[in-house]
Amino acid sequence: KQWYQRRVAITAGIDEAEKLPEGTLNAISPYLDKNVAIDEVDYRNTIFVFLSNTAGNAIRNYTETQLEAGRQREDIAVLEMENLIQEHLYNSGELKHSSLISRYQLDAFIPMLPLEKRHVQQCAEEQLKQRRNKCGCGDDPSCISTRANEIANQIDYSGRFSRSGCKKISTKANLVCPLDRKSEL
Repeated sequence: KQWYQRRVAITAGIDEAEKLPEGTLNAISPYLDKNVAIDEVDYRNTIFVFLSNTAGNAIRNYTETQLEAGRQREDIAVLEMENLIQEHLYNSGELKHSSLISRYQLDAFIPMLPLEKRHVQQCAEEQLKQRRNKCGCGDDPSCISTRANEIANQIDYSGRFSRSGCKKISTKANLVCPLDRKSEL
């Protein structure tokens, strides 16, 4: 029991990490080192997830360039994007002065590629399937697709990409077809 208590296995998430006051992320640095223990507690099994839009424009521009060159979004490799993100973080990102970056303590960079209208429509379809009886669509895929397209058309786009991804889809779907909260429980 004592052995288990000294080995922490948690996941901590920090959204918009680039907006934290300078130096805040440096306080986490000792927990990301390969130290065996800090104050007799082993943090090596702890997972920190940092969400950041630091390389967002670089990701968007690269994705746009690749699509214009005829590649499919799904063919853009994670490692390809990881290199782009690393280059941005280490050279020009808001986090470049963080010891997490300068000490190479981050193990993986996972890109969130921008969503096109077809992806937003897929999100809307999934939301509407949960509400199908409230929308009068039942199991009719063409009805769900039509309503999903109406919702996707209400989302703001910058060029070919959604400005907010699928974040607003649930709210928009709820306006069209309210979700019965009792059926969710």
